[in-house]
Amino acid sequence: MSRRKHQIEAASQQVQRLHAAGRLADAEQGYRQILAADPSHADSLHGLGVIALQTGHPGPALGYLERAIATKPSVALYHVNRAGALLALGRPTEAEAECRTALHLKRNSGEAYQGLGHALSDLGRPSEAAEAYREALRLAPTLPGLRDSLGLALHEASRLEESAIELRRAMAEAPQDPDVAGNLAGVLKDLGRLDEAEALYRDLLRRNPQDARAHYNLGLLLLVAGRLPEAWPEWDWRFRADPTLAERRGAPLWTGEPLAGRTLLVHAEQGMGDMVQFARYLPHLPRDGHVILEVHPPLVRLLRQMPGVDAVLGIGEALPAYDLRIPMMSLPLALGLTGAEDVSATIPYLRADPDRSAAWRARLDALPGRRVGVVWAGNPERMRMDRRRSVPAALLAPLAAIPGVSLVSLQKGPAAADAGAAGVAVDWTEELTDFTDTAALIAALDLVIGVDTAVIHVAGALGRPVWLLNRFDTCWRWERNCTDSRWYPTLRQFRQATPGDWSAVVAEVAAALRI
Repeated sequence: MSRRKHQIEAASQQVQRLHAAGRLADAEQGYRQILAADPSHADSLHGLGVIALQTGHPGPALGYLERAIATKPSVALYHVNRAGALLALGRPTEAEAECRTALHLKRNSGEAYQGLGHALSDLGRPSEAAEAYREALRLAPTLPGLRDSLGLALHEASRLEESAIELRRAMAEAPQDPDVAGNLAGVLKDLGRLDEAEALYRDLLRRNPQDARAHYNLGLLLLVAGRLPEAWPEWDWRFRADPTLAERRGAPLWTGEPLAGRTLLVHAEQGMGDMVQFARYLPHLPRDGHVILEVHPPLVRLLRQMPGVDAVLGIGEALPAYDLRIPMMSLPLALGLTGAEDVSATIPYLRADPDRSAAWRARLDALPGRRVGVVWAGNPERMRMDRRRSVPAALLAPLAAIPGVSLVSLQKGPAAADAGAAGVAVDWTEELTDFTDTAALIAALDLVIGVDTAVIHVAGALGRPVWLLNRFDTCWRWERNCTDSRWYPTLRQFRQATPGDWSAVVAEVAAALRI
């Protein structure tokens, strides 16, 4: 090695020590000085890429890491960190391939298995992710966050007891880590061990009273427990806790005071089912001003019938000027309607168009027996939720074989293509352009059976008989240990006894249909 190269390598080792010590600014300066002397110095390019990744700049990080790989393609760690940049940029398929390249170069790389676990988790393959994390634990048990990641993957795979075990181990390793404690509390909540989960959330809040995620998750737990007056103030932390819940800005938040001639915007948040559920509060809004409701476009016509609302517009439409705003799901707290008795709005609070319903009944008369609407899948864009709440269409086929039952599809979206597998007698869903059309068909049916989607909420709000196929780790609105619903008196629940087991649920439904 020449003297110059020796000096560069000595400098590189010193800079890497600064980097390992967390002195990122000094390390970055050192890497740049080395690159000024040797523009193709792979370790310095890699180091700059890692610093860019650590400081939240995955785009520049990817550029540096690719330059490092072009210079030294056989270094496994370069590929691992390129995978990290790809994950940060939302490109998990490429990240998976990059981690597998790293493992080809270094079969015993714990870092590569950890990165592979992250990629598989983002791709919606949690069981495979869990196996990758287990291999990383075997090879490099001291890598940060590994056991927590394993616990989360097992949670996503509906292996809740295993998840709780791993997260307890993670807590033992990092007892002061609020993320680990919160993750364990979430699993315990889904297991129905609400007292244990609540104790963890309250301990987090004792340590940090401004922990928005702990407040929000405590609110969810209290809702699941049916403790509504305690729940709503905690639930109101959701916008500070979850960056995906975009909150509209531009006007003061309404807190329940008289409108005094002003215009209030009640705006959509979360899913369409949530908007239908909380529409029950709209008639309680003050009448001394103007109210504009903004909702998802498929709900516009249906919700125009709600009293107390002057105009209903779809998301994306130009809004008139407004003075105050409130998210739809904050109405109970603002209106002071926080008690359990305040939930039971007059049912129905939505009504189907009578002429449309009559037309559907005329068509349904051709079907024998009970006409049962079915919906088996949610929104595929919400991959993690949809995987747990959706039922394979073929599992519903035994319902169609019951004498005196005719299944009618209410399924929209990509899963509608599986109507044949579900055994439906008719599929008219191409004629359902929005929820006004869907409501009219629901009103003409004898029963609706389905998973947790907006269709279930519309059926409940119409006061129609509706059977919910509910997952084990129930959504907060259906509570624990319930076979009915405080939100919809005509709803009956059929819940998984074990996570992921829909066959037993469908068998229970089939038995009920035969009665």
